[in-house]
Amino acid sequence: MGGLSEWAVNALILAGAAPISLWTAGAIYFDLWGGTRRGRFAAAGWLAGVAATFVVWQPLWQPFAALLGAFALFLVWWLRQKPSHERDWDESVAVLPRVTTRGDELTIENVRNFEYRSPDDFTRRYEARTVRLSNLCGVDIILFNWGLRWMSHPVLVFDFGPDGRVCVSIEVRYRKGQGFSMLRSLYRQQELVFVVADERDVILRRTKFGKPQTAHLYRISAAPDRVRTALLDFVGAVNDLYERPRWYHGLCANCTTTYYRFPNSRVFRDWRVIANGRLDEALYAEGRLDRSLPFDELRRLALINDIANAAPEAGFGDYVRRELERRRHER
Repeated sequence: MGGLSEWAVNALILAGAAPISLWTAGAIYFDLWGGTRRGRFAAAGWLAGVAATFVVWQPLWQPFAALLGAFALFLVWWLRQKPSHERDWDESVAVLPRVTTRGDELTIENVRNFEYRSPDDFTRRYEARTVRLSNLCGVDIILFNWGLRWMSHPVLVFDFGPDGRVCVSIEVRYRKGQGFSMLRSLYRQQELVFVVADERDVILRRTKFGKPQTAHLYRISAAPDRVRTALLDFVGAVNDLYERPRWYHGLCANCTTTYYRFPNSRVFRDWRVIANGRLDEALYAEGRLDRSLPFDELRRLALINDIANAAPEAGFGDYVRRELERRRHER
């Protein structure tokens, strides 16, 4: 019985040591050595050293205690790293938006409205737009997917009626030469950015001028006061980020979960918030999308790629929605 108990304790020790060692190896590679070739050797050396220590040092609780001590010291350094606005940013996320409020009016500075020829070839154009809170009449969500069943990128589109629409997208603030990596996003390698942009910019960048992504557009069912509260939460977050940079994290502070840190957000307890390739399915189940159609039919009718890619520049968003409505009537 004693031998079995000792085996169980050793198994627990090794089960605890493995994730600590692997996470630290990643932090050594990404954060200490910046993802360089030397970082690979350093991370591999760390793992080899930990494994050798557990082989030659008995009983196992002693090397485990040493590992915890080393991890704690490393964590002190790791947590002292600070996000920054001063990086060599990718052009698409180089300029931060900011919002000023005066009574009923919101003036949004640095609304991105690029003219694309490819994701890396475009004419930079930032605009200031003034909208009225009293004109806010709804919010849509666009879900972009690049072929992975479990991952998508949500963008909210706030509709101000006669003042037009404004998109808000929570994204990685890429540095030049970086691409998306889920593993990298778990370390302190990328900052967070709120992109406030024209709807045409956001959609065509992903459906027409880059590696094609499918885009589905849905109207969110929400009371006007909830839409207004959500907008003002975004305004506060945009302005806060303008003053204080934040880290992006692939699980805890990403394009979806960041929203649930807002002061008035209601926690949406559904695993599909993390596996957001099925976020529309979760929203439908919660009654936040149109329930007059079966979900599969609603999703089929919400696909906008062909419509958006053929839409005129003038009245782009109105055209897309008219065509979606026409498709629905013709089904």
